[in-house]
Amino acid sequence: MNTCMPDYQNCCLNLISSISGYFGCPLAHPTLPFLDGKLEKKRYRNIIVMLFDGMGVDILNKALPENSFFRTHLPHVLSAVYPSTTTNATTAIECGLSPREAGWLGWTLYFPQIQKPVDIFINRSNGEIAADYNVAQRFIPRTMLFPRITAAGQAKACCVSRFGDVKAETRDELFDTVLTLARDEQPRYIYAYDGDPDHTIHEAGCYAPQVLDLVRDFDRRVEKLARELPDDTLLLVTADHGLIDSEFHYLDEEAPELLDMLVHAPSIEARAVSFHVKPECKDAFPGVFLKHYAGHFRFMPGETFIRDFLGDGETRPNVYDFVGDYMALATDHWCLQDHRGDHELKGVHAGLTEQEMRVPLIVAKE
Repeated sequence: MNTCMPDYQNCCLNLISSISGYFGCPLAHPTLPFLDGKLEKKRYRNIIVMLFDGMGVDILNKALPENSFFRTHLPHVLSAVYPSTTTNATTAIECGLSPREAGWLGWTLYFPQIQKPVDIFINRSNGEIAADYNVAQRFIPRTMLFPRITAAGQAKACCVSRFGDVKAETRDELFDTVLTLARDEQPRYIYAYDGDPDHTIHEAGCYAPQVLDLVRDFDRRVEKLARELPDDTLLLVTADHGLIDSEFHYLDEEAPELLDMLVHAPSIEARAVSFHVKPECKDAFPGVFLKHYAGHFRFMPGETFIRDFLGDGETRPNVYDFVGDYMALATDHWCLQDHRGDHELKGVHAGLTEQEMRVPLIVAKE
């Protein structure tokens, strides 16, 4: 199975760097040459980025014929940031920060301040509310980029989604709102987010009929939107990551001796796994891990992972706490957890496979 290293010269962080600079709010990260070339040729009143969660190139190719709208308007492929997961990628595009700067590395991070693993988007720990405050916002606070772009004075920036500053509860509302905003005289940067097909793939698997139907629906909706948008609007469509169908493995069943070596349960993601190892076990841990899982995970010290996989910029101190002593990065369809849970996802992400790491940059209208 082919794998891909993250490319921090060709990812969503570079995409947003180009857009921010275009609207007078430069970021301390390289821009995307492909997009810069388009922005030099024409002055756009509006730039719209629509992000469909999990809609990687692999799923596009499975769902759509070569003559479909998306595939005929796909001139460029981006790398996902790493880990290839929503918390990490949407933070990059919404805040303009690399993973090492932001620290929002994955779904579950272990916070030594409260000695708990926390699912950072939903503020829960092992199914319970993690604290009477938002743990991630307290210890790794994020500042959104949209007010900074607006403050630069060239365009008004906003996020349209169920979670954004402009609310859209349904898919119809999302598309209608984007069109309404773009038709206003005010120059705008519009970022629109939809949680599918990721949500459906998690439950049904990558190539389930309902997943393929969703992608086809997005293809039709975006084609229609592109026809209706003003001519001075650039419409880009991308994704945060792709997905792959899963095979779960459990440490307590296959390698209980590894669990005995840990300070606490593994964290971050089931395909980008962080291990905090007891001091007396640090030398022995790599050999035991590789005896069980070599060939399915790329295993490395935490320092190597931070250096080679998290992009540029200053490393947020919390990152060292989250990453720990060793990391294991999935290179095929295997996932690793400490024990079986009540619910096992069929489609997964956060690994290094091409299916997860290659995402489209569709130019739907220019």
